[in-house]
Amino acid sequence: GFADIVGRRYGSAKLPFNENKSWIGSISMFISGFLLSALMLFYFSCLGYFTVCWDLALGKLALVALAATVVECIPVNDVVDDNISVPLATMLAAYLLFGYSSCC
Repeated sequence: GFADIVGRRYGSAKLPFNENKSWIGSISMFISGFLLSALMLFYFSCLGYFTVCWDLALGKLALVALAATVVECIPVNDVVDDNISVPLATMLAAYLLFGYSSCC
């Protein structure tokens, strides 16, 4: 995603615990994940699928994006590909923070 594209292009400063990842790539992952999630939440709330308490939802979205970014940074690509671990961690974090039936 965005982390790979931005990280390869502008990522000269590597993370101290994972030389395959860059600071700018991780920051871009957090920002893009947060913004795209907020846009999707806004879109589906406009369609009437649920109501959103934005003051709570934005904080929860930031935590979900942070969880995804942290999992993406962990150097375990030999054990599990981050294309598997990041979506699983994101789903788990979103479920724990938002629950099954309520947005807030």
